[in-house]
Amino acid sequence: MSAATTTSCPCHSGRKYKRCCAPLHRGAKEKGAAAVMRARFSAYSLALCNYIISTTHPKGPHFQDDLVRWHLQLQDFASQTLFEGLELLEEKEGPLQAQVAFRATLSQQGCDASFSERSLFVLHENRWLYHSGEKLTARVH
Repeated sequence: MSAATTTSCPCHSGRKYKRCCAPLHRGAKEKGAAAVMRARFSAYSLALCNYIISTTHPKGPHFQDDLVRWHLQLQDFASQTLFEGLELLEEKEGPLQAQVAFRATLSQQGCDASFSERSLFVLHENRWLYHSGEKLTARVH
């Protein structure tokens, strides 16, 4: 699936896709971990599995060596999920690590699948990559 360049960005930033996440999806350098977080959400929404894979840290628990299987799993998840909203709750960026807390509003087969998470991003080869995340039970301010 692709987003027209005149449509709103799937990351719910309020900006047009062509000026928000599309450049990152096409290989532009991100401007911080929060931008990668937004672009990953958009990539899930658009089933851009290669972007998800390329922005996952190779030492993180979600990285898979079998890229074909991983790609198929991501496609399956994206096809069964509606990505209805993203709210960034908190950002903390250091020189080598960053944390981005967010709330994702999702549904699957008509059921709420929303969650909140604090994601850890690690600077790897001069790029922010998603390493891991912990589910949040209370709202972060």
